[in-house]
Amino acid sequence: MSRAHGALIRLLNAGASRDGRIIVLAAVAVYLSVVAGVRALGEFDLWPWLGVPTGPSTFFDTRNVMAALECRRLGFDPLIENPCDPWERPVVYPRSWLLLRFLGLDQSDTTMVALVAIALFIGAYLWVLGRLTMGGGALAAVAVCSPAVMLAVERANMDLVVFTLLVGAIAAWGRTGHVRTSVSPLLVLIAALAKVYPVFGLAGFLASRQRRPMLAAVGCGIIFLIWAVVTRDDLIELAARAPQGEYYAYGARILVSRAFRLVVPGGWEGGQTATQVIAALPIVLLGLATWIWVRRRIVVIDRCLGAGTLGFYLGSLVYLGTFLIGNNFDYRLVFVLLTLPQLFSWTTSEDPRNRLGAAALLSVIALLWVGSLSRFVATLDELFSWATALLLFALIAASFPSPSEIVQGLIKKDRRPIDEEAR
Repeated sequence: MSRAHGALIRLLNAGASRDGRIIVLAAVAVYLSVVAGVRALGEFDLWPWLGVPTGPSTFFDTRNVMAALECRRLGFDPLIENPCDPWERPVVYPRSWLLLRFLGLDQSDTTMVALVAIALFIGAYLWVLGRLTMGGGALAAVAVCSPAVMLAVERANMDLVVFTLLVGAIAAWGRTGHVRTSVSPLLVLIAALAKVYPVFGLAGFLASRQRRPMLAAVGCGIIFLIWAVVTRDDLIELAARAPQGEYYAYGARILVSRAFRLVVPGGWEGGQTATQVIAALPIVLLGLATWIWVRRRIVVIDRCLGAGTLGFYLGSLVYLGTFLIGNNFDYRLVFVLLTLPQLFSWTTSEDPRNRLGAAALLSVIALLWVGSLSRFVATLDELFSWATALLLFALIAASFPSPSEIVQGLIKKDRRPIDEEAR
C-alpha cells in the first residue's frame, strides 16, 4: 500500500499552480458533447459502449415525475396509477414531489427540467470540490465521468437534485450564525423528505460536538420520523415497488444472494427481508470488528467540523445507509462524490487517517467504475461495495464522537461561539 499511497500523493500534488477543476469541467463537456453529437448526427447510442445502460427514452426518470404532475392535475393518484406516463409507471418518489405541479410543469418540460437538474449537479460538484491541483482534477474527472454517475445523468434521476440539496447544506455549514446551525440541517431534512435515504446524513452533524447544530439535527430527525409515520402507507408501497436489481446496482444483500446461488444452484426462495436479515450478520460482525480495531489504533478528535468533513460524513452515511437497507441502482453512488475533497485532503496530509483515506479513495473510484461490468465479473463488483463500506465506516470510527460524548454535547452549552468552526 505504501507505493500506491506514494503514487497517489504525487498525483494529487501535481500541478498545484492551476485550478484542476478546469479538467473536470472540460472532461464533462467533452463527454456529454460527444454522446449528444453522435446521437444527433448518426442516430447512434454511445451510452452502452461507455458502460451506461440506456433507458427507453431520454431522461427516463425525470419524465416519470413530469407525467405524475400531469396525472395529479387530472385527479389520479400517481403513486397508485399514472396513465400519463408513456410506460404507465407509478411514480417511485414520495408524494412531496407532487408539489411541483403548482409550477405548471408537465411532460413537455421534461428536457428543460432534466437539463437544469444536470447543470445544477455539475455546478454543485465543482463547488464542493473546491480548488484542486491538476492531478486532483484529473482524478475528480475520472470519478464524475464514471458509468455510475453518468447513469444518473442519462436518466436525469432525481438523485441529482438531492445531491445539489446536500451540497447546499455543506455550503450553509461554511457560513455563520443560524445559517450554519439551522439551515444546514434543514436542507438535509428537505432532501430526506424528497428521497428518504438522506436522513442518514443528519447523524453527521453529531460530529460537530456543538450543542446547537446537534439539537437542530435531532429536531430534524424527529420531524422526519413524524412525517414517516404520517405517510407510512405511501412509504411501504414505495419500498415494495422500488426496483431491486442485482446488476448495475449495489447493496449488502446482493453478495449474500449470489453466494447462496453458488452453493444452492436452485436459487434462493426466501424473500428480500430474509436475505436482509442474513446479510445483517456479517455486517454486524465486520462493523464491530472494524470499530474496535480503529478505536484502538486511530483516534483523531476533530474539535472543529469543517465543511469538507461534513461533506465526507454526508456522503459516507448516505452510502452506508443505502448499502445496508436494500439494493440500489448505481446512480445513487453520486453521493460518494461528496467524500472526495476530504479523502484528497487526508491522503496527502500527515493525518493518522492518511492511509485509510488513500485506500478509501481508491476503493470509491473503483466502485464508481466496476458496476458497469457487473454482468461479466460475477461478484467482484460487490466486493468493492463491501470494501468501500468498511473503509468509509473505519474513517468514521476514527473520529466520530462516542455515545457518551454525543450525550454530553447535547446537554452542555457550547463553550465557544459556533461561528469559530466556520470554514
